[in-house]
Amino acid sequence: MPAAPSITAALLPQPQALTLLPGAGPAVRGLRDVPPAWRALLPADDGPGAARLALPALAPRRPQLGDDESFRLRVTADVVRVQAATPAGVSHALHALSQLWHEARTAGLAALPALQIDDAPRHPWRGLLVDVARRPLPFDALLGLLDGMAAARLNVLHWHLTDDQAWRLASARHPQLHERASGGFFYTLDQARRLVDEAAARGIRVVPELDLPGHCWALGLACPELLCAPAPTAPQPGFGVFGAAVNPDSDALYAFLDSLLGEWAEVFPDPFVHLGGDELAPAAWARLAEQCGTTLAELQSAYLARVGDVLQRHGRRLVAWDEMGQSTALPVGSLLQCWRGDEALRLAPPGLAGRLRSAGFYLDQIHPAAYHWRRPMRVPARPAAPSSQAEGWSLRATLGAWQVDGRLWLDGADARLHLRSTGTLDEWLAPRVVPGAGPWRLQVDSDLGELELWGPDETGRGWLRVNAGRQRCHWQPLRDDAPDWPADAGGRATPLLGGEAALWGELVEAPQLPLRLWPRALAVAERLWSDPDDERALTVRLQAAQHWLVATGRIPTDPTAPLFDALCPDPVARASLRALAQWLEPGAGYARQHAKKLAQAYHQGEALDRLADALPAESPLMAALQDDAAAWLIALAVAQEQLPAWRALLAAPRLAPALPLLDTLTDLFDLGQALWAGRVPPDAQQRLHEGAALVDEMLPALVQPLQRRLDALS
Repeated sequence: MPAAPSITAALLPQPQALTLLPGAGPAVRGLRDVPPAWRALLPADDGPGAARLALPALAPRRPQLGDDESFRLRVTADVVRVQAATPAGVSHALHALSQLWHEARTAGLAALPALQIDDAPRHPWRGLLVDVARRPLPFDALLGLLDGMAAARLNVLHWHLTDDQAWRLASARHPQLHERASGGFFYTLDQARRLVDEAAARGIRVVPELDLPGHCWALGLACPELLCAPAPTAPQPGFGVFGAAVNPDSDALYAFLDSLLGEWAEVFPDPFVHLGGDELAPAAWARLAEQCGTTLAELQSAYLARVGDVLQRHGRRLVAWDEMGQSTALPVGSLLQCWRGDEALRLAPPGLAGRLRSAGFYLDQIHPAAYHWRRPMRVPARPAAPSSQAEGWSLRATLGAWQVDGRLWLDGADARLHLRSTGTLDEWLAPRVVPGAGPWRLQVDSDLGELELWGPDETGRGWLRVNAGRQRCHWQPLRDDAPDWPADAGGRATPLLGGEAALWGELVEAPQLPLRLWPRALAVAERLWSDPDDERALTVRLQAAQHWLVATGRIPTDPTAPLFDALCPDPVARASLRALAQWLEPGAGYARQHAKKLAQAYHQGEALDRLADALPAESPLMAALQDDAAAWLIALAVAQEQLPAWRALLAAPRLAPALPLLDTLTDLFDLGQALWAGRVPPDAQQRLHEGAALVDEMLPALVQPLQRRLDALS
């Protein structure tokens, strides 16, 4: 009989309460009366000794925000009883039971212990955004997401259907949308209805997104009269922020929205509709405001007021990106989806009914699972101001296509950091000062990812780590006239209803879909469901949940297999490439996007067929080696023997851009041999800094493990 800790570790998300009961549970071989839809997940066995499965008699119903999704799962020798008020609660209970069965079989157990689980979600909105506008996904791939979402207890599919690149949903009322603006790929209304029905059967709501008033280039191809002049005349294959904007002073715009949202209301029964609101390039609206003799703020408020009237006519409520929260005219009952860091979570405009967190949950940025998991499901207070005695420094660094500027205040073990970038970054942070490092070393989670900063040398140059990548930064004493640290703006009264993991499509097509979703979506799902405090067993829980999803057919056994097959058809060469890939990881955060932008390859025509596109976010080899010195020394010796074969492999034209990585790996393998043997070369830190450079959108995966080893020896 397993002990409680092993049972808890098998369950992700963690349950609110798990109680061991006296007596034995049912045999692992099966249950009686398993519903047909669950026979792939639960062993059905009507033989002697099989426990009875007792489920509540509930009529099917469409899920709604605020449904009671709680459940009680009670396991005894003769009956497994599920108590729940809704079909969603029953589904959550049976998924938990399925995980327990899988863990028992994996452990070689003959029976489950008698136990009771009482559980309920901490947050009612637990979503996954899927972007099909930039790079479309086959309809079957969308259907295939639903079982995995239900297993992770995610209950909202946010369907990003329109953007600059394409309009992806057909329209019977406005057929020019899919005829002129889809790029040749669109989903039919019948497919949308089927997706809604299949999702509802799994307790998942579908919320469609029409992205306005910016990100509307494709709309302008179909309906140029709705946009500020000049409207686009050719498709936009590039990714980024463009100048197209709808005309908020046009009655035709609101007539169009009234007609289109009326059609969508017949297809999507959920009362929420997402109307974008992010990244509006302000030039077109600023010109219009000047022409109309008004201000930009008044123009925005008038737009939102008229949009609110349209939504009200169709019984719909607004979800919008957090930029909309800077207006004072949000329709009553609106939700803000916050993606621009913790500052956006502090917005509290009138009319706001709740917030959703997506900041820190962007799966397409390929952050480690633990980073996603650490983003708190609360509205954080801005850190307190630095002391008047703090030493001040200014920071400047170049991150790809962005310039990052910072202000740092240091007072012993207390630090404050303000970061801004030419992107959307504007954060007020309280880094941890790493003891014993000089002149200083700081660590903090930022909206950019994991940050680490090393203080300046005698030339004023330091190092900045963003995730695994590192680059030089420049420090100078902070001027006396630097702006003060602002007071906390408050705004925490509006509740955080939940959040959404986001999978934007710039770097994701169907072959990469399972690789970029799992298992990191599970870390976000646990945060949204149970919002636990203990990270120590996160890796164990993720591995157990991933194995269960594979065993039950929810995700593929090896999502990288088809990607490596395409990269390297020859099986011998492919095995060698996969061995090399264990020592690499893709650039995280916006590193890959910046690299493509600087190479003028950030567009739909850029094939996702690099080695970086086949790499998981975290190397399984690094996870397996942990801090085992003997295992590291063996693995490094084997890798050094393979270097000549890898060099020959990367001579092929398709893989040649990655060839410079081998020189870096050669040096890091030598450094690793020394560190794991207990020797610290005098230039070890500098070699680690220089070894963490992006090459062909990849980095060596062993830099951070070697940094931890160096820190332990220092």
